[in-house]
Amino acid sequence: MARWLTTGAELIGWWAVLTGLWIVLIGTVDTLEWAVGAGAALLAAGAACAARRAVDRR
Repeated sequence: MARWLTTGAELIGWWAVLTGLWIVLIGTVDTLEWAVGAGAALLAAGAACAARRAVDRR
């Protein structure tokens, strides 16, 4: 159970940082741009979590 919570917290953290970065970099925020950025950030956050897990399994 603790592993699920830490993974979820890490995923949310990555997502928040990457979404914030996306919003800062695009300047004007349209609803569609925010949705696309949030989706892309979620995919990138999942990849970051998977990469960290792969490194920690040594």
